[in-house]
Amino acid sequence: MIVVCPACQARFQYDDSRFGAVRTKRFKCPKCSHVFEVANPGFRPEPFEENLAHPFTGPSPLDEPTPPAPLAAAKTTAKRDREAMLVAAGLQVPGMPPGLKFSLAFLSGPQASMVHVLDRPQTVIGREEGDVITRDPETSRRHALVEIHRDGTVWISDQQSTNGTLVNGERITGPIQLLSQQEFTCGNSTFMLLVRNTEEFPLH
Repeated sequence: MIVVCPACQARFQYDDSRFGAVRTKRFKCPKCSHVFEVANPGFRPEPFEENLAHPFTGPSPLDEPTPPAPLAAAKTTAKRDREAMLVAAGLQVPGMPPGLKFSLAFLSGPQASMVHVLDRPQTVIGREEGDVITRDPETSRRHALVEIHRDGTVWISDQQSTNGTLVNGERITGPIQLLSQQEFTCGNSTFMLLVRNTEEFPLH
């Protein structure tokens, strides 16, 4: 049965078999600590019970109902199982958010018009080292770090480069979140982040 606190309207799951043979049971709301009584829905009085000589013993000691398991927990478990299956099949990289495809498009610089797919949680941009090579003499050897979080957000941070990393024309000093189609610059190379929902727009 569902027990509803009359003070804060919180709803909790309670096994009505725990009432036993008592008429009512006292509860203490685990959310607001309000004490209240709930009638036993399965209580059936004996015939002529009201004329019995023995006194009423009163309600049982305080009991606390158990909040029902949220539906979100089941959905989270199913989603986690699906992700594990995709990883095992080689269709998804561990740590990457499912259903999203991330890319960097070179807008200017020596690699202009090239597109690099971001297929791991961390991608280093650099002149000669890292995952995205710019071949740009104004870019440091290890210039910037792009991080993709499990929630699908993308962050960029400068790696103590000589000329700095610019977002919206300003040099960044710490991690900055990037949105889809947002531009940033490393040296003379400008990039655009591209994020696509593959579940809504699947590849053909």
